[in-house]
Amino acid sequence: MENQEDSNNNTNNDNNKKKKHFTDVDTNAANSITDLWQQYSPMAWTEMYNEYVKYAAKMTEIYQEYAKSSEKMTELYKELAVNADKMTELYKESAKSTEKMTKHWLNYFPWMKPLSENKEKKEKQEQKKRQEQ
Repeated sequence: MENQEDSNNNTNNDNNKKKKHFTDVDTNAANSITDLWQQYSPMAWTEMYNEYVKYAAKMTEIYQEYAKSSEKMTELYKELAVNADKMTELYKESAKSTEKMTKHWLNYFPWMKPLSENKEKKEKQEQKKRQEQ
């Protein structure tokens, strides 16, 4: 009988060891709860909010700088377009001047005329001679 009681006591002790009372504290659980509290406490939220405000302010500055840069680039592109138009006009004037000079010099030096013009003149002269005959 005593053996039976001893075995019952051993079984009860084992069951008691397995059961946890609400007053028993698991140190890992306590640490994780402490970490959670520190992470999600009102102070942590305040710090996170302050960091977010700093971040938002910095992003606003960056976007404002980007907007200024974009405006400058727009102005530069407008200037570039105006300059391109001026260059186009200058090239047109240059082409006209070159054409006038070429005609002027060709009048003074008929041997410099293009071959096609010389051939046409020769053909016309030959036709006139044939018609006269």
